Amino acid sequence: MPTTDDAVRAELYVREDLPKPVRDCRRRTIAHLERLVAAGALDGFEVTSWAKRVPLEGASTPRPERDCFNAFSAWAREAGVRLAPFFDTRLCYSMETGEKRTELVTPAVCLAVYDGEDLRRVAPYATEEGTTTVTECLDELARERLDDRDRQVEPGTAD
Repeated sequence: MPTTDDAVRAELYVREDLPKPVRDCRRRTIAHLERLVAAGALDGFEVTSWAKRVPLEGASTPRPERDCFNAFSAWAREAGVRLAPFFDTRLCYSMETGEKRTELVTPAVCLAVYDGEDLRRVAPYATEEGTTTVTECLDELARERLDDRDRQVEPGTAD
């Protein structure tokens, strides 16, 4: 979905190998994103498939999941939240090499919200108080963006 450079947009990351309840969650999340675009809370969104597990080291092929995880981790540190347990690392057996290696395990559904090129939110995440889901993140975004739009006063109407 094309957007301008200063647009507020979302990227929904999903795994393709999902059980039916999670596929239903993905479908509901996409419908939620479509409603937010229609309401003007988002300028656009994209859905990107990603792997369930990717090697953290030693892989010669660049993986977008690692790049996303690095960007999301930097955001989490700055925001004072944790991506674990939604993102995890595990020692896994590689069918390719026959050796054990550390792999990043991605969440089944993950949301990133950008304002222009700046990453503004990631969900799910955890704090000391609890977790924030993708749906809760979208609801919060809608409240903020639509409230901001409703509070804007049109020129010539101020007291």
